Amino acid sequence: MAGRRAKRFRATRTIPVGFIASNARFTGHLVDISKTGLLMRCSHSLALGTVGRIGIALAQETVRIVAVVRRHVPSVGIAFEFVQMSARDRELLHRLLLRLEHPIGS
Repeated sequence: MAGRRAKRFRATRTIPVGFIASNARFTGHLVDISKTGLLMRCSHSLALGTVGRIGIALAQETVRIVAVVRRHVPSVGIAFEFVQMSARDRELLHRLLLRLEHPIGS
């Protein structure tokens, strides 16, 4: 397996994440995130390649991204790759990554 494509940032607080697809609907919490994907802590299982919509709850906004299931991490959850997002959602994601990279008080 080649190295990661993008730097990942660990969630420094509980950040809710939701997933909706034609065959599934559930929530979990962000473990880590990059500009290309995220790892979500949850007890659900989905087939690799399942495509759906992810929502990441921020203070007063929600980042909405189309994502595909890429792998399962035992005792943790599901890793998703981002496949489509609007310019607005890309900007919100960028702001989230900056906050995780430079937490207040560090």
